[in-house]
Amino acid sequence: MKKFSLKTASLVLSFLLFVSSFAGCAGRTADPGDNTTAEIEAFTTTAGEPVTEAETRIVPDVPYIKWDREFRILGCGDKNSDSFLSFELVATEENGDIVNDSVFRRNMNLEERVGIKVTQVLEKNTHERIAFEYSSGEDNFDLVFTYLYKVGGLAQKGYFVDMNKIDYIDFEKPWWNKNVNDVVSIKGHIYYTSSDFSLRDKNRVQVMVVNDELRKDCKLDAVPDLVRSNQWTAEKMAEYVTAGSAELDGDGVHTASDRFGLVMHSYDAFAALCFGCGLRLIDKDDEDGLCVVSNPDHDTLAIDKVLEICKKEISMTPEDYGRNWDINSDTFVDGRGLFSINSIAFVGYYNQNCNFDFTVCPTPKLDPDQESYYSLPDIRCMLFSVPVTCRDPDFAGYALELLSYWSTDTTLAAFIELKCKTRNVRNADSVEMINIIFDGIVYDGSIFYSDSIPLYSIINSIIPSRNANVFQRMMTQYKSKTENEIEKINAAFSN
Repeated sequence: MKKFSLKTASLVLSFLLFVSSFAGCAGRTADPGDNTTAEIEAFTTTAGEPVTEAETRIVPDVPYIKWDREFRILGCGDKNSDSFLSFELVATEENGDIVNDSVFRRNMNLEERVGIKVTQVLEKNTHERIAFEYSSGEDNFDLVFTYLYKVGGLAQKGYFVDMNKIDYIDFEKPWWNKNVNDVVSIKGHIYYTSSDFSLRDKNRVQVMVVNDELRKDCKLDAVPDLVRSNQWTAEKMAEYVTAGSAELDGDGVHTASDRFGLVMHSYDAFAALCFGCGLRLIDKDDEDGLCVVSNPDHDTLAIDKVLEICKKEISMTPEDYGRNWDINSDTFVDGRGLFSINSIAFVGYYNQNCNFDFTVCPTPKLDPDQESYYSLPDIRCMLFSVPVTCRDPDFAGYALELLSYWSTDTTLAAFIELKCKTRNVRNADSVEMINIIFDGIVYDGSIFYSDSIPLYSIINSIIPSRNANVFQRMMTQYKSKTENEIEKINAAFSN
């Protein structure tokens, strides 16, 4: 995983220097003559960043070009929920919000230095717009964002450019995440990915929040202490969830007005717990193609443990209560939930509305022998691609390389270090736990290709809705279809 925790101090310092020096220095550009290393560094390095003689700053390997054109991005917007907004792309003005203002300044920096103006179109279902653009053949976007559960299918249909073949993009640079690229690449191609420019993938990572006052009332140990000692396991969490559940009205029936050990934003949370326990479905073979990697015994055990956590009488999901998507956050804020599982986007909401202390923590391991704590982004996390309708993908590569580079010390630092770890939390334990969460982000090929491969639906739909571990039976039932679809996908990308 990319170690966000190792970058904290330098990111904050660089960000603060960027903010303080922006107004006077953002427009400085290099002489567009010979493209020497010194000239490249002069126009790519943010003014004011400290570089010692002993330090060699890594900068993009791009020439100085004054483009005077727009970098057109298709992002996500949903008028019913800010949590789906592609907030990292464009800011029309400074408004005092630390992330908004860093986006505004970064984009002004790009425009003043190399003449690239970032513009956006926001739509809820970007995959539908991408399909429409492909069929029309019109060149309207240089970069497009797609939900995790749709992106693989669009790539298979040929809608995206292989980013390995785009000039100026250098995946060896530190603003790209090698671990993500190792997962998303297929047959040597990369059709979708993320970088330090993208925040939508970080914003949708699923995390747990524990009500510390209720935990103390139940005489339970602090979760961060268990995390540090490697004892934060699914079995331990089941004990906590059971202890946190209680009948409050005395009618003997557990309803929405009672207290729950766990409230989940949807069945995606059930999947997050399973993948946190090390369950995996689709990964890569030695030839960089898809293959089934599930370990039936391990994964069956993991699901058994998660089902103990998610028993109906101690845990709730919106699906249990008329698909009321507010019930998770409302119940937790009301103090009637020991744990909440939601995307990290909602931690700020809890900080604003909870009248009790809480701590952010990762989902548990299966057992103490598990190597790491793992964090799963929900299916509406987004990755980005260059569409084949873009007639100048090399320009897209140039803009994306600079945006990714400049985002590391600006928008990424503002979002993770100053928003997630400072403004949205209440204690140092949460900061340490968020480092663990971001360092443990995992993806699974079954989500990318869920339109054709049915395996992820077993975890995030079938098992939790039936409240029964039918994993091995469903894997057997879907075996033939899965093998056929994987063969088609690998063949498509081999060509």
